[in-house]
Amino acid sequence: MKRSSRLLGTLAPLMLAAGCGPETIAESGPGAMGVTQRALVLDSQKFKVNTSIASAERCRVPQSLQADFPSDRQLLIRRGAVLKGLCTVETTASASGDFEMSQEGYDKRVKSSGDADTESTATVQVSNQYASGMAPAIAEPASSLDDANTNSLGKVKEYTVRPAGAVVAYTVPHPFEKGTFEQGALIHSADPQRNAIWAASINNNQRGTLGQFHITSTEISGASFPGLGSFLTNRIPYAVSFHGETSCTTSEVKVGGRIELPFRQGVAEIIREALNDSSLRVHWNSGVCFEGSDQDNFVNAMSVDLRGVQLEQDSNSILSDTSRREKVANAVKSVFDCLIDDADNTPTTTSATTWSADSGGTGYASVGACKRYIAEIELPNVAGGHTLSAGASTCVDGHSAHVDYYRWKVGSGGVGYWVRIGGGNLTYAGSGAACAPVFSAEPGYTYVHPGAQGSGSSGTTRLRAVIRASDASGASVPAFFTVQ
Repeated sequence: MKRSSRLLGTLAPLMLAAGCGPETIAESGPGAMGVTQRALVLDSQKFKVNTSIASAERCRVPQSLQADFPSDRQLLIRRGAVLKGLCTVETTASASGDFEMSQEGYDKRVKSSGDADTESTATVQVSNQYASGMAPAIAEPASSLDDANTNSLGKVKEYTVRPAGAVVAYTVPHPFEKGTFEQGALIHSADPQRNAIWAASINNNQRGTLGQFHITSTEISGASFPGLGSFLTNRIPYAVSFHGETSCTTSEVKVGGRIELPFRQGVAEIIREALNDSSLRVHWNSGVCFEGSDQDNFVNAMSVDLRGVQLEQDSNSILSDTSRREKVANAVKSVFDCLIDDADNTPTTTSATTWSADSGGTGYASVGACKRYIAEIELPNVAGGHTLSAGASTCVDGHSAHVDYYRWKVGSGGVGYWVRIGGGNLTYAGSGAACAPVFSAEPGYTYVHPGAQGSGSSGTTRLRAVIRASDASGASVPAFFTVQ
């Protein structure tokens, strides 16, 4: 039976020693590292409205300060002891010689009582560091999740933990999107040695301050947030970001990101199963709100081969409900647990060209972090490829199964990861010899047959199936995986 993952145990140091550890890159994604700039805390500054600035998150700095406040980094904006907002520096210098923002940005991130509608008094503090000598970092490292959550009043903090051998990171870029910080904390706390985390914290994560502190995911700088930067320059196989939103009218949960669409579908299917509420719409396909597939989206940029997963969730129907948001978080975690845990079968290699494994019982549902049957095999390639099948071991009318098929791939830097190649929901109908599987044809959730795998006259292919087989009551039943 499965125990802790090989990737989290003795294999990880061996992989690193052999040069097959996490992918290391010089620069990547939003806010590349390595910029030298002078630490500045400027008091008595003035902001003016510039209507040519399109984004409420962006600001322009005087030309004389561009060397110290380079573009695509974040700055802190304070009025006295109050952290009013953040802004991302634009490439274009200000036209007025003062700091500039759009009208919306000025109203939400700068303006205080006594300011004119389009120009502040010269009482604004602008800074590129959280403490003396720390530029360009505006995010102070937090010592714990609790420290980040309760000791960030008037400042920006970030909690970053990456245990040796960790292969998945869960991230919270916008902690003021209610419930997302709690989701990241729930997963990380469940197993801090397995689940890496990067979680930003601003103003003790007070809610309702989206307009002041939001930085678009494609623009969060790894120089301004060094904890995030540590992932951008040393990518991890899998990464997930939790977000909240109130503007999508067609979905309560959207599974996005740059990871392959079949993987997104599999995550969405597991979330739907966990929520078990047909009124809560879960989508994964393109064209439904918040795609998150830009390669500069930090969650993609921190993932090997840019394969991040972005979760957008309705702030009212999902994130405001403790039970629902925890179901979503645990469902997402379960997908990666089933990729990290060892297989239930042994051995996991064979010289034969056909192979089959059966759980022989339902113990898989109660052992390990993954509560599904994991069957894995590496076998020789054959002309025309192998045909895969998996599900409940015995065809019984009313039984059902959910299957995820994966193929192992070695990506950039020699780092391996699982690619989802098919699967979905199926039910069994009929009795005796007439019993047969019925594959889901539901629009958006059609069962994806994986097709031929491992075609060739040499080499091997490594395959994994993750199966949850159930009877009509929902109780687990034995499961199988066959490669022909």
